[in-house]
Formats: sequence, structure tokens, C-alpha cells
Amino acid sequence: MNSKRFQGTMLVTDMDGTLLSSGKTISKENLDAIERFVGQGGLFTLATGRIASSAKKYADQLPIGAPAILYNGAVIHDFSKGENVWSRTLGDSVRPVLDRLMKRFPQIAVEIYCGEEPYFIRENRITEHHRRMEGFSRPLEKDGFNHINEPWFKVLLAWEPELLDEVEAYAESEQVTDITWVRSDDKYFEILPANATKGHALEQLMELTGIERANCIAMGDHLNDLEMLRRAGIGIAVANAHQSLVSVSNRSCKHHDEHAVADVIEWLESRV
Repeated sequence: MNSKRFQGTMLVTDMDGTLLSSGKTISKENLDAIERFVGQGGLFTLATGRIASSAKKYADQLPIGAPAILYNGAVIHDFSKGENVWSRTLGDSVRPVLDRLMKRFPQIAVEIYCGEEPYFIRENRITEHHRRMEGFSRPLEKDGFNHINEPWFKVLLAWEPELLDEVEAYAESEQVTDITWVRSDDKYFEILPANATKGHALEQLMELTGIERANCIAMGDHLNDLEMLRRAGIGIAVANAHQSLVSVSNRSCKHHDEHAVADVIEWLESRV
């Protein structure tokens, strides 16, 4: 057997709903398979909506061999150096858009991401849960967002799924060319810089690593993974994926609670 048969191959996986189980853990089966893939010359990395501090506790468990895509594509971060190697930020045009959204939908929660902990502009039970899960300690901003002068990587909007559908429909009426919108979860809708999807970031990552598109495999489960699966040489939708991903993927794999990443690596091993 060629000990480096995956040399020049990169596997990029989403985290929540793909690599991680419902309990937010990495299974032994997935970890063993990833170590086997890397041991045979492959590059493995992550593509997530999470920030660096949130993703790092998982990255530290994994043989990460390439920079990771964070903030749903606004940032590429090198965990080995602890620094961003590529990023896109929102322009000032997002501020009036966000102001209109907050006035039209007073129940929607808002988080603004500039660094390692978001600014909480407005909260509801969904963001309160998010805060507890991630251990965020920054207090609720009492004076809105106009004083936040740091570069914004993304804005996260949170609400009940059926009500967030209304926000998504309204967003289509906002004709702003330098922002993009993505539904990253049933309960999350995000505002990102234009051309800052996971797909655009994947293209940058392939350039950074020298990996050819044909040798790049990407896995995901939700709409924020759509452009990444389209731009990968092989796009793979997990069994629990949103139907839109199934229609653009090259193949499917097991459910994220059934060691989906291990399933993909076993398939790759059977091909080489």
C-alpha cells in the first residue's frame, strides 16, 4: 500500500451537523479515520461559522494540516500560528440595513462579530442559550451598535425558525451589493461580506495550499455549505443535509450521528 496515497488531497468538513455529533463531540470513529487519512499524506481542515476560540477546542483534538475557514467564509485562520491568513469584512452599508431589520423585527436577536467574542446587541432565548454554550461573557450592549468601530466579520440574526423565514424573505428586498445573506441553521440567519461564503474561502484555501480543485473534497449539511460543495472537486452532503445540498453534491454519506467523516474517508480509501 502506498503510504502517501492521499498526497495532494484535501478534505474540508463543516463542523456542526457534519463532523460533530448531536452531542457536539468528535466520535472515535471519525477521529481514527481522520488520523489515518492524514497519515497517508492527506490534508484535513475545518469550515465553520464558528469563531476561532469556539473552533479551537475541536481543532486541538484533530490533525489539522491546513488553515481553517471560519465565520462562514469571512476568515481563513491558521491554528498552528494563531492568526488569520485571509479575511473579508463588512462595509458601512451594513449599518442602515441592520437598523431597518431591528426596527421591523423587534424580537430578533443580534450578535456582531469583530473578534473573539461577539457584541450582543439584542438578545432572546436563542442567543441566551448560545451565550451559555460558548461561555461568552460580554454584556448586552445598551447603546446599540453605532459605537462599534472595529471591522465587522459578520452579523448573526437569531429567532424561531418559522419567524426567521420572514426575515429571510425581507432580506431579498434589501438591494445592497456588498453584503450577502446565508441561512446557517434553522435558527440563524447571517449577514456576511459579499464574496465571503465558505465557497469563496475554499477557493482561496486551495490557492494557499496549492491543492487542485479536482483533489479537494468538501462535506456539509446546511445552506451555508452550499457554495463550498459547488466549488469543491467532490462535494458531499451528509444524510441529514438540507435538500438543497443534496441537489448540488456529487454524492452523499452517512448521518452526522453515524460517523459521516469516517464514512467518506473509507469511501476514499476504497477508490485509491
